[in-house]
Amino acid sequence: MANSDFKSANIRLTFDNGLDENGKPKKKVKVYQNVTEAAGADAIFEVARVLGGFGTKPLMFLEKQKDETIYG
Repeated sequence: MANSDFKSANIRLTFDNGLDENGKPKKKVKVYQNVTEAAGADAIFEVARVLGGFGTKPLMFLEKQKDETIYG
């Protein structure tokens, strides 16, 4: 049976940064590192809401990215 060990996690906030010259959406990404493994969706969403309030661009996407080592 395979097992995994948590290595690290971060949250990635993607903001709407307007449109380019061709009318396609531009995005601005901000990554915050050192997120604990135990951080749940509600807590991450609340933090992202607060962090997003410091800027002027609307939040488009919010992701938690987690790295794990998998071994057998």
